[in-house]
Amino acid sequence: MSLFSVFRHASRRLRRAPSFAVAATVTLALGIGGAVAVFTLVDGVLLKPLPYPHADRLVDLSHTLAVNGVMNVDQSDATYLLYHQQNHAFTSVALYRPVSVNLAKGADAGTSSAERVAAATVTPSLFDVLPTTVIRGRRLTDADGVPGAPPVAVIGAGLWQRAFGADPAIVGQQLLVNGVDRTVVGIVANDFRFPDGVTSLWLPLVLDPANTRSAAFDYRGVARLKPGMTIAAATADLARLLPQVPVVFPGRLTIDAITATHMAPVVRPLRAVIVGDTGRTLWIVFGAVGLLLAIACANVAGLFVARAEGRRREFAVRRALGAGRIGLLGDYIGEAVLLSIVGGTIGLVAAAEAVHLLGASAAAATIPRLGEIRIDGVVVLFTAVVTLLAVILVSIAPAARQLRVSVSALLTSESTNTTGSSSRQRMRRVLVMSQLALALVLLAGAGLFMRSFARLSAVDPGFQPARALAFRVELPTVDYRGGNATARSLVDIASAIDAIPGVQAVGVTTNVPLDNTVPQDSAVYIEDHPRQPGQLPDVRPVIFTDGSYFAAMRIPLLAGRTFNAIDPSRDSSSLPREMIVSAEFARRYWTVSGAVGKRIRLNPIDPWSTIVGVAGSVHDAGLDAPASPTIYVPLLSTSVTGAAWAPHDVAFVVRGAGDVSAVVPAIRSAVAVQAPSVPIYRVVSLVDLVANATSRTALTMLLLGIAAIVATLIGATGIYGVVSYLVSLRTREIGVRLALGARPSDVKRLVIGRVVVDAAAGIIAGLIGAVFATRLLAQLLFGVAPADPVVLSLAVVVLLTATLLAAWAPARRAARVEPSVALRSG
Repeated sequence: MSLFSVFRHASRRLRRAPSFAVAATVTLALGIGGAVAVFTLVDGVLLKPLPYPHADRLVDLSHTLAVNGVMNVDQSDATYLLYHQQNHAFTSVALYRPVSVNLAKGADAGTSSAERVAAATVTPSLFDVLPTTVIRGRRLTDADGVPGAPPVAVIGAGLWQRAFGADPAIVGQQLLVNGVDRTVVGIVANDFRFPDGVTSLWLPLVLDPANTRSAAFDYRGVARLKPGMTIAAATADLARLLPQVPVVFPGRLTIDAITATHMAPVVRPLRAVIVGDTGRTLWIVFGAVGLLLAIACANVAGLFVARAEGRRREFAVRRALGAGRIGLLGDYIGEAVLLSIVGGTIGLVAAAEAVHLLGASAAAATIPRLGEIRIDGVVVLFTAVVTLLAVILVSIAPAARQLRVSVSALLTSESTNTTGSSSRQRMRRVLVMSQLALALVLLAGAGLFMRSFARLSAVDPGFQPARALAFRVELPTVDYRGGNATARSLVDIASAIDAIPGVQAVGVTTNVPLDNTVPQDSAVYIEDHPRQPGQLPDVRPVIFTDGSYFAAMRIPLLAGRTFNAIDPSRDSSSLPREMIVSAEFARRYWTVSGAVGKRIRLNPIDPWSTIVGVAGSVHDAGLDAPASPTIYVPLLSTSVTGAAWAPHDVAFVVRGAGDVSAVVPAIRSAVAVQAPSVPIYRVVSLVDLVANATSRTALTMLLLGIAAIVATLIGATGIYGVVSYLVSLRTREIGVRLALGARPSDVKRLVIGRVVVDAAAGIIAGLIGAVFATRLLAQLLFGVAPADPVVLSLAVVVLLTATLLAAWAPARRAARVEPSVALRSG
């Protein structure tokens, strides 16, 4: 028989059994679709190389310090210059720093046209490390990165098309970037996505070897290994160079500091750094959908077994008439192939839609390289492999078992109304027990993340997020020179916003908790905690704020007072030297009440500053991270040079009496009046910030929860099918029992009792599997143990309840069998 005939006959048989065909197709589509959707993410995020030539040679460069534990720091201009000039391991080394800038087209374009654009300041060598196609003009060159070079910029093709209408004459034109005229020298291809997928403007990082800041680790480092060079050898090469940095570039980074902090270079694959800890989450979810696929295949295999038993007489007759085993096996495989192909196709389409929806959801921000994810040949090949696997799992084993039975046995068994051989019943029960065991593993995983999410959501962030929002502005340094002028503008903007009806409080700060901006770290010197000789100072986060910030955030003041109102007319010599510390900081050195009046400083040559207040501790870095021992410094303060200083890139926190989002248009207008060339950006409610802090756990919980629910439903469906079939086989036996005086409740207990025994076996196997599998989740959980007894108990209860509900209807139907009808049917 030809292959075409096999599929034609299989199609005809499936059309005659629409319920079987639909049930099998939907089940396979769920299993295959889930596996393909998650594989698409795994492939795009974890498996595909970065979109650059020889991407396996790209590495990230950083350092570790043994200060307050092991901490990671990046590169300074001095470390880069030495590594770039004298390394033996890399073909090229580059620095970069992600920034966002105010952008307008040309100095005469009008300040109202300014928009906020994601950008990066980079050394020109970045385009050696990460070669890319230049559509027009040129890339940055070494001449663009020297002091005194004309300011230039390279833009991305996306920005060129969106903001400038793909104007071919854009190269050579002027852009106003943070108030500075820059000449566009080139346009790079749209697939250049570094440091991230939203960066669309690259500015040269100007470094002066004669004036380096060797201890300011403000830049990220990236490099390209030489052919054949290993990461271990590259690390050793940088370790050779690091002690030479203080010699070549004298400054605050000294040999003693390197030795005391055990400073060491770290070289890591760039892809691993970009992906971060997302890989662990994706692999866990991929494993979960793998279990779901196995459950789906086991369920469909059970359907095939039931269908095969219903066709036993047909097979017996065909075998007796000379049909070969291969031809009969082809019947199974033909049906399985058709069902799997249809299920796989539906699954592939569903996976593509799921990936599209994920890209448009709030969870997209938590997934790196999402812009590179697409349904491609690799995904289609994976779908084909999974479909083939499904064909094997659902057809080969049941068919092979059926064909091992002799013709005489087949004819004999079909001629009598038996309950079926124990071996056939055992196969169906084993399939169901395996589904229950796998479903329990998924339920346990979903339950752990659900409880972890609940614990994380219950964490007090240290502020009240309701009815408050934050937004950022950056005042260009060329337009706002000096600390007093900058502070005056910030005060004017805050006053204008405060005058808006419905606004209750306005605060200004350099960092908003949970918004992914990292506070500046600084060494802290404490007057009544002098350091021992050779002892390094503690390093703590520092945030610049005004006195209204704590009221706007609703951060409680536990002791002392807040800062006084900013007076931009005061010169640096008359500015008060005072600070506020968090309760976590106060407890580390004194008590909350005992901290007020103590003196600290951030530079060993500065005068002492007095602690005037203690604020409640805040979870700055994340709800799953400890509250930070933070130091708050007045927004207008004295710099290390003795001049008045205020930050240019700040956030405003606005608290309203009602729905604060309703005043956003008025806020935009108020800022536009006070600073016409400055757009506001990153407008976000504090409620959303808190929600985003739990987004990764929520996404994992959602995906595992969906898989667990589907697995439980499939398992329950399998149980219902098995019990219904066994009841149909035992109709005569049940009729005899009822005729001899058995009560309907006895029949129900008989049917459900067998289900409970099978379910117990599956649940025990599932518990053993869950205990081992959930250990892989330990690093992703918060406040809950991997083998949490509450979660495991609830998973057992849920699964057992679903099992009993699935068995109830067939058991009830069995209890209603009329003895006379049952005896006549035999």
